[in-house]
Amino acid sequence: MGVCPVHETEAELRLEVSELTELLREDSDFADLRNLLAVRGLHASEVLLAGLVEGRDNSQYGVFITADPRCLLFEIGPSNQLVRWEQIEDVDALAKDFSAVNVGIAMRRAGELA
Repeated sequence: MGVCPVHETEAELRLEVSELTELLREDSDFADLRNLLAVRGLHASEVLLAGLVEGRDNSQYGVFITADPRCLLFEIGPSNQLVRWEQIEDVDALAKDFSAVNVGIAMRRAGELA
């Protein structure tokens, strides 16, 4: 029996970005991500978190959307080391792994969650 792909609605994607962004800004479990931003001159209060995947080995992979808006792909390894930090120009390429990216960009441009 195969797994059907999940097609999230825009409302669900907006909720995902809102909830992840709130966690980024407020939750103590996200302090490492806030520190990662601060080291790069970014403030969690000005960034949206448009996707986050956690691996079984405690690695993390996700996308920040900055105020200007830029998409920053990051990967943190299992030992909490930064493995990847890259500005992504081809947002559609991100959308296959992070379905909320385009909605997050639209939310940023509309001034939501600012």
